[in-house]
Amino acid sequence: MSSHIVGNHALTKHMESNILKTSQDAKNARIQNPMVIDATVGQLNKENGTLLRYLAVDRLLKELTDQEMYVYAPVNGSKSYSDGVIDWVFGKHKESILKAFQVNVIPTTGGSGALSNSIYNFNDFGQKVLIPNYYWTPYENIAEEANLGVETFRMYDDEYRFNLDDFERKAKELAARQGRLFFLMNDPCNNPTGLCLTTEQWRKMIAVLNEIAAGDIPVVLLHDIAYIDFQMKAEDQSRDIFAAYLDLDPRILAVVAFSGSKTFSMYGFRIGAQIGLSKSKQVMDDFKRVGDYSVRARFSSVSRPAMSVIGKIFANPDLKTGFKAELAEARLILEKRIALFQSCADREGLKYLPYGGGFFIGVETKNCRIFEDLVADGVYVIAMPGLIRIALSSVNLEDIPRLVSAIKKNV
Repeated sequence: MSSHIVGNHALTKHMESNILKTSQDAKNARIQNPMVIDATVGQLNKENGTLLRYLAVDRLLKELTDQEMYVYAPVNGSKSYSDGVIDWVFGKHKESILKAFQVNVIPTTGGSGALSNSIYNFNDFGQKVLIPNYYWTPYENIAEEANLGVETFRMYDDEYRFNLDDFERKAKELAARQGRLFFLMNDPCNNPTGLCLTTEQWRKMIAVLNEIAAGDIPVVLLHDIAYIDFQMKAEDQSRDIFAAYLDLDPRILAVVAFSGSKTFSMYGFRIGAQIGLSKSKQVMDDFKRVGDYSVRARFSSVSRPAMSVIGKIFANPDLKTGFKAELAEARLILEKRIALFQSCADREGLKYLPYGGGFFIGVETKNCRIFEDLVADGVYVIAMPGLIRIALSSVNLEDIPRLVSAIKKNV
């Protein structure tokens, strides 16, 4: 009989890495000393340090009716939102995806809600989720909350190319050991590294998943695309990886986790979507059944004003065109910061991981006190095992040379 107020399953819960708390500490330090550099949180800021807001979003928020603002959002989402998510996510590949797959959209509380629902419903308690060894640390918390663990493969080989060989080895080992494979990949614009995979690399990963599924082992691919709209290439090209999906074995469930928070700069509204795809009707019936249940059991429905605004942008061609133009300007802000960081790092001999897009760039380190050493120099980053994550999304151009110098000194 337990004497603890918490249940036995909660005894080990402890936040080892709390990115939002670290970010709040950085903000407080910056209030005391404006020279402090805050490179912690995945939020896109303007050069003056304020949140980048989109005019299209602001205008629509102010024009919402009471019905669009205050009433409960439909659990299954409005038609404009759900249809619009499919169109936005898959872009020029939408028609081929809809032709090849059964597709269902479940609105969620941000991309995190999509991740949480998927991890909880498509694993057996006590099993492990396969992820690369450099990952967004809340994946661990989401897995633990679902009575699961994580197992990693090496993201890079010795030449800093994506390590397909180690992925294949670990995927097959884990599938054989537990009779199921649940693979979570954050791409493009990986958090924390900035890695972007090619369509061919996706084809090779999917070939491995197909081989495992052919052995009558359930396989789930959870594809976190939170930063897809910030890849450093043309918008339609960032969706080319979905061409590889057409190779998926009919028994496999693919779940795409979409984040409206990042794309529309609506972080506090918590809006996203869980997009299920399978060539099997039975698989998709199961996806929808358990997804609808978990939405009702966990958070009832998502933010109505966010769904209303994003649904309007998706449904109106003129609004969508205007928003895409603003999004292109936002990518340019990020691109300039990345270019300056890389230029300064190259000049100072600071090595950084390959970057293809997103809010973050990664630098490997053997200094286990790197966080404390950087704080002593007035710099806040997110420290992870063997790596620091630098959120250039929130650092202005003026501070980047000093940021690079501090990292080079302490790394």
